[in-house]
Amino acid sequence: MTICGGGNAAHAMIPIIRNHFSGKINLFLPYGNEANHFQKLIDEKRFLTATIRDKKIYGRPDKVSKFAKDVCREADLILMPLPAFAHESTLLQIASFLKEEVIIGAIPARSGFEYAALKILKDNKKEKVKIFGMQTLPWACRVKEYASKVDILGKKRSVGIAAFPHKTTFELALFLTHLLDLKIETLPNMLTLSLANVGQIIHPGIMYGLFKGKEELRYRKEEIPLFYQGVTKEISETLKMMSDEILALTKEIKNIDKSINLNHVLSLKDWLLYSYKDSIEDKSTLQSCFVTNRAYQGLRAPMKKINDDHFLPDFQARYLTEDVPYGLVVTKAIAQLAKVDMPVINEVILTISKWIGKEYIKRDHLEGKDIKDTRIPQNYGVNNLEEITVY
Repeated sequence: MTICGGGNAAHAMIPIIRNHFSGKINLFLPYGNEANHFQKLIDEKRFLTATIRDKKIYGRPDKVSKFAKDVCREADLILMPLPAFAHESTLLQIASFLKEEVIIGAIPARSGFEYAALKILKDNKKEKVKIFGMQTLPWACRVKEYASKVDILGKKRSVGIAAFPHKTTFELALFLTHLLDLKIETLPNMLTLSLANVGQIIHPGIMYGLFKGKEELRYRKEEIPLFYQGVTKEISETLKMMSDEILALTKEIKNIDKSINLNHVLSLKDWLLYSYKDSIEDKSTLQSCFVTNRAYQGLRAPMKKINDDHFLPDFQARYLTEDVPYGLVVTKAIAQLAKVDMPVINEVILTISKWIGKEYIKRDHLEGKDIKDTRIPQNYGVNNLEEITVY
């Protein structure tokens, strides 16, 4: 198997997988000096240590390289624990070196992964390759020392997975449940991954609520707003309207194609109650589900330091640069095909586009100059709902 990337999640995966898998673990690290650090770990026969509460687990890769041809040719499974913006560039680097029926998975997929992946694989005559995506990253984890130590701070109660072709999902979920020591729930199709991507609601929606009209407001360190626990009644109403617009789109798709199963696309409140059932003290409202959630306790909004005393909101944080072009914009593109209006999501995209220096919407349509850099289905020749519901 090959793991692409050397970030927090890849560090966590190596010891977890090594504890449940006796085969070879290769690493594809094309950037910077990452490969050199891991090569030193291998040469010195040291181990990467993962700390999970009071427990430590150990592992190391068997082989690492900056070049896909060295570590991808023999892999039966390729895992991509990468940010969404790195999916396509990674697939383009590895595509020509893939075995005929290898399985490739994005952890997490975010929205529109299937359109990009299947187009690249088709262009490289790799149509037999199977793909999958996970709904979210299973762990909260942080590298403490590169190629040496990682802290695994928590694990999701369960993680959804969808694959294409669909018939491979169940068997793959069983294997990955064992490999990653997780409860993995099968999802019926990859469209569910896009529409049930709650990060596209939560992260841009809260940032919009906290900072719209306050973009230049400076904060002392102690004044930086709590992120999840800073959700006001007004912010929770914005989040609910965004969630309701996605549910309306889901309903319209099901009206058009009665055979498609989108039952796992939940309201935001229902998702919070399912995912954090034991962590939420007050389950009565959407706002209380955020502010009384112990898993969210103390986490603050992303900021950038401007001097020794003050901070400004960080509008280049992945909460925006990932969850808009690889989340909300994809959802709006699907809504455009279904002729479903999304006024609140539209407003959030327009506002955040200005913050991050991008143009996605022009004349109320996805015709902005930066739309080519997103994963909307139309960018990959998918131009009607009938094609979308196949995946």
